[in-house]
Amino acid sequence: MDRFPASLEAQACGGNAFALTAEESARFLRIVAQSSLISRHYEIYRWLNGEVQHFLPHDVLVCAWGDFSSWRLQIDITSGLPGVRTGELAQCRLDDLVHRAHAQWIDAGRKPVLLNAGEAATPQAPCACAIHLALRAMRSILVHGVRDARAGTDNLYIALSSGSLTRGRARQRFESLADALIAQIDGAFRKVAAFPPQGAPASPAAGSVLDLSEREREILDSVREGKTNVDIALALDISPFTVKNHVQRIFRKIGVSNRTQAAARYGDALRESALRLTVRPGVAA
Repeated sequence: MDRFPASLEAQACGGNAFALTAEESARFLRIVAQSSLISRHYEIYRWLNGEVQHFLPHDVLVCAWGDFSSWRLQIDITSGLPGVRTGELAQCRLDDLVHRAHAQWIDAGRKPVLLNAGEAATPQAPCACAIHLALRAMRSILVHGVRDARAGTDNLYIALSSGSLTRGRARQRFESLADALIAQIDGAFRKVAAFPPQGAPASPAAGSVLDLSEREREILDSVREGKTNVDIALALDISPFTVKNHVQRIFRKIGVSNRTQAAARYGDALRESALRLTVRPGVAA
């Protein structure tokens, strides 16, 4: 098959049909197939850094969803750049970027918006956090989203690249394909629970019981999910050797000798902490 069937081709391009090459067709079909298998946050990271990069070559993807009119939003960040993590949003917000990007998308009639460095909506505040330092290095941005008509809310996606997002493609062709690609990204994100920022109540409660650091809790959460050291290293942008050292230190801290015992011990601590919170005097259950 050299091209998409006409109906699929038109759907993939938001109704503005254009021909995909045989290679592009195969890539896009693999992207669709792989998205159906996603069930965990780190799998989104892997997927976005696979063949999705052929169509959307980005360094950072910001997802914001909720009621933009009342600014009741949740924000998630997916990136391989050091320190550019959702957890850091507990200390540093992206309200300016998200607000301006959403306004530009609305002004464009909820169509894809492609910005260059001069038009970029990246914040100019003198913040030295890893997220804002990374954003100031970006040179092109795609803003697009999906309107949830039933809930009356928007899911907004902001893809940022330190290079060119189009990679020589015609701008109109790139923006047309963005409809289909963002639809796949939106579907993948909807299947995964929101990644909690640092300081979320559940993890620190368990950490206080086991005397674990934030990074150790993060790794132990992954161990409970059955992830290997390589999987954890990829998701956290650290080396497998560093993960191995963390795991061994965790074992010593909580008095276990293997991953199964560690997962069980941590699970018990989580349940004990949750129970204490629900029965604490003066707090409604």
